[in-house]
Amino acid sequence: MSAELGGIVIDSQDQSKDISRMVQKDKVEQALLVGLHGAPELKYDEKVQYLGEFRERIIKKLTIEQVREKGIYPEILQALKDPRADKLIINGNVDYRVTEKYKSLAVRCKKISTVRSDPSFQGDTGIIVISDEAVDIQEIEVEDRSSRLSRLGIPPAIIAAAGQKICKDCMEQIAEADENETINYRQLTWIDRLTGDTCPGHK
Repeated sequence: MSAELGGIVIDSQDQSKDISRMVQKDKVEQALLVGLHGAPELKYDEKVQYLGEFRERIIKKLTIEQVREKGIYPEILQALKDPRADKLIINGNVDYRVTEKYKSLAVRCKKISTVRSDPSFQGDTGIIVISDEAVDIQEIEVEDRSSRLSRLGIPPAIIAAAGQKICKDCMEQIAEADENETINYRQLTWIDRLTGDTCPGHK
């Protein structure tokens, strides 16, 4: 079957063959590209921001700077206790000496922890707690610890004393503001005082 257009005879069968050849050519080119470069990765831009994971699987995230802080973010402990949590993933660019505290939390919660390093990773993600399925949590970011505790009325000296021993009064002040934050402190004993230790919260 043919048709005339502007004095040119167009054969519909020839036209169909031309279209078919073009489609086949595109498929061959696509196959060659996949062979050379691999299949295009789903949500690649998203995964390089989150240590190779989909955002929809993230329960909580800390930035590299937050991970480097002396204190532990209790939000990560709570995320690891979440029944949906599967593992803790750590950015391999962060010094292992500051990530050990989070690995210990994962062990305590009987969750896997793994370190990932990839030159393609971008952004500021230091640690993420993920599920093995989509959880679609809207707020995965964690407020800076110092900002949150300042807002709760904790003096800067006590905030900065994370990882140290503090007096009973300071410990009670922390517990009243956020009981979960007591994970970052130990209480001075009378033996500590005899040996000359003082509360950094009063310096």
